[in-house]
Amino acid sequence: MTTSPLLQRSLAIADAYVEPIIALTTKLTQIEAPSNDEMDRSLALKAEFEALGYEQIHLDEIGNVTARIPGKDRSKSLLVAAHIDTVFPRGTDLAVTRTETTLAAPGVGDNTVAVATVAQFKRAFAELGEIPAIDVVITGNVGEEGLGDLRGMKAVVSATTDIAGAIAVEGHALGSVTYEAVGSRRLRVTVTGKGGHSWGQAGTPSAIHHLAHLIARMDEIPLLSEPKTSFNAGIISGGISVNTIAPEAVAVLDMRSTSAEALAALVAQVEAVLDMPTPDGISVNIEVVGDRPAGTQSPDLPIKRIAESVITELGMTVRSEPGSTDANVPIARGIPAICIGVTTGNYAHREDEYINTEPIATGFGHLLTIILQSAEALA
Repeated sequence: MTTSPLLQRSLAIADAYVEPIIALTTKLTQIEAPSNDEMDRSLALKAEFEALGYEQIHLDEIGNVTARIPGKDRSKSLLVAAHIDTVFPRGTDLAVTRTETTLAAPGVGDNTVAVATVAQFKRAFAELGEIPAIDVVITGNVGEEGLGDLRGMKAVVSATTDIAGAIAVEGHALGSVTYEAVGSRRLRVTVTGKGGHSWGQAGTPSAIHHLAHLIARMDEIPLLSEPKTSFNAGIISGGISVNTIAPEAVAVLDMRSTSAEALAALVAQVEAVLDMPTPDGISVNIEVVGDRPAGTQSPDLPIKRIAESVITELGMTVRSEPGSTDANVPIARGIPAICIGVTTGNYAHREDEYINTEPIATGFGHLLTIILQSAEALA
């Protein structure tokens, strides 16, 4: 296997960073950070950035932590983002278990190991004797998971006006390069009615019945296979008892596509169903609870080709599938962006989640190389 000089040098120093990455991963994993409630971890990460010698550290009002590594050209930047939020609510047991080959805990790979890895870049660039061609802005950002709605990345990209490219980093994704953004629109639909006794007020319209009727109609909407679109009613709740006409029913709907136009068309069809005439006494309220932008890029995108080349140099097969990641935001705004990984593991979004520790060195070395080469290409 032949590797470039930069990749060789990056891999040569990577082993020394494995234990610091594991230590910081362990520390941050044990600080609760559910989506939309990440500030405890944000404050801890800010303190870590300070201890690691970063300058221009900023903590914004929603919890994004950013820091800047100066480049040769200070007029533009490469954004490197790792989300700090997890899917786990407060009260989850976040104890970390380490074996000879793994690190296990809720959120350890999605996405805490990525945050801990990104934090090491300043020291590693200095050890390599490399000044990036342009500034590198790193962030531990909030709101990537679930109904976090990419609010952290949206805020960071809006606030960082000199971004020439972006790389999102995910813990479990070593060997993958995501460059197509799966966008989504999520709606909370609340149907209300008068309710009543199922026998005494028989015939009174039921909120559950009407919601079920709406979902059945939406399920009949034809879905495109190219570009792929999807519709899902993921959550339904409502009713009081088996013999009560339901006064309220709620559903949370999810629509997705890699095409902004196809997604907008699907949303319009769903909203047309929701706007159908209602029985007397029934009302329908629609609330947007998620809006993740979609987008596609050229397969010849330079930073994508760089990432693929480095992964191939390492003897791995490149995986590339559309995804919903922090890269969605820059992609949708016309900024070249990809999502790549740190290591391997399994069971993301489960309490028995784990990562493999041995590939961390490879992941760190490949990240250093991709970031430095991407900065050069963007310059």
